[in-house]
Amino acid sequence: MSSCLIEIFEDPKLVNRIKTRLPYLFQLAELESSRAGKIGMEVGSLRETS
Repeated sequence: MSSCLIEIFEDPKLVNRIKTRLPYLFQLAELESSRAGKIGMEVGSLRETS
């Protein structure tokens, strides 16, 4: 793994920020890809870009 990625995962402040924001971003992706209360297959693509 590159040293840049290692630094990201070793920084406690950044790790905490990712932990709090990622569920919110996943929820937004689900809302954008749902129709009639069902989640579509495109949720995977939206989550990848979050």
